[in-house]
Amino acid sequence: MTLESEQLLLLAGQGNRDAMGELYRRHKPQVMSFFRHMRVAREHVEDLTQEVFLRIWKSAARYRPSGKYSSFMFTVAANVWRDQRRRSRLRRTVSEAEVFAEPVSDGRTRPDGASARAEFRRDLEEALGNLPENERMTFVLSEIQGVSYRDIARITRCRIGTVGSRKTRAVRHLRRLLIEHAPEKYLKEVVKHEVSG
Repeated sequence: MTLESEQLLLLAGQGNRDAMGELYRRHKPQVMSFFRHMRVAREHVEDLTQEVFLRIWKSAARYRPSGKYSSFMFTVAANVWRDQRRRSRLRRTVSEAEVFAEPVSDGRTRPDGASARAEFRRDLEEALGNLPENERMTFVLSEIQGVSYRDIARITRCRIGTVGSRKTRAVRHLRRLLIEHAPEKYLKEVVKHEVSG
């Protein structure tokens, strides 16, 4: 029987290390993805991810289920990210190769669709890195991590309406940045989307 993450956290709060280990195994990829999308340097992603789960372990005894585990986890991750930003005061930008390293080639050529998706992903990552931090966090949590507006409001300590505004601004900024980066690729797609949407 597979336990829900909220149940595992309650068990971890009672000192169950296996439950905490399962939470780590289950959610480590999401936390690492969050940090990569927030443009944390590759060499710090693992350390910050471990810091998130260490904080979750330390606070597990005080945890009271009032929402989804993912909201709790991303709140801790956002706080770790903010703390790291305050400590370092360095705005190190990582290259697209660091953020989304392509898998090692097996010698075969990639189909055009896969190549285009990889290129779009690199362009999007570059554009994300140029967004204001509150818009980037909102976009990453909503579009990449699949977190609800209500939960994003809790994580970012703002109103739900503010989440919607930030997301709208992020999308507008991303469109503008993508068009500026490669107008021949993205202008037609944006116009097509505007007409059909």
